[in-house]
Amino acid sequence: PHGRISVITFQSLEDRLVKTMFREQSSLPELPHGLPVIPDQMQPDYKLVNRKPIVPSDDELAANHRAHSAKLRILEKLASKHS
Repeated sequence: PHGRISVITFQSLEDRLVKTMFREQSSLPELPHGLPVIPDQMQPDYKLVNRKPIVPSDDELAANHRAHSAKLRILEKLASKHS
């Protein structure tokens, strides 16, 4: 039913790929102009848990300098439309 995927990236190219894929999975498809209500079957199957990536705190960086470029992104699966 529900589930989450968490991805930690360390390079900008990796982060861009994850960001793009997460955005595609959690956004609405192209809709006809003037559509008053969005049908349930067109609702996204996933939602972003955090809009911006989670980055290491100053304390974490002091303890682990290699974490400097790390970014954490989380995507959550919504309830199935077919249940």
